[in-house]
Amino acid sequence: MKSRGLGYQKIDTCLKFCMLYYFENANLTDYKTYGHARYKPKTGREKTIVAHRKKRYFSITHKLQRLSMSSKTIEHLTWHHSHDVVDVVIVHPSDDEAYK
Repeated sequence: MKSRGLGYQKIDTCLKFCMLYYFENANLTDYKTYGHARYKPKTGREKTIVAHRKKRYFSITHKLQRLSMSSKTIEHLTWHHSHDVVDVVIVHPSDDEAYK
C-alpha cells in the first residue's frame, strides 16, 4: 500500500473494540471502564510490547488526491456538478428538485 502512496496508521484498541487509544487516550495503558490491559503480557522471547488489538486507519484525503490526479477519474468525480439537466427527464437523483 505504501508503494502506491496509500499509507495507513495503526491505532491500538481495547479488547472489546469500544475504545481507541488515540488523541487524549494515547498514553493510557489500561482501559478506563473495564480495567483491561492495553498490551499483551511479555514472554521471555518478546523484546517489544504488543497491543491486544489494532485498527488500521486509511485516510480518505490521500485516496481522493490520487483519484484527482487522473483526468479520466476527475471527469467522473465532477459529473454531478457539470452534467446537463434535460427538461423533465430525471437521469440521476441529483436532477430532482427534492435533491436540490
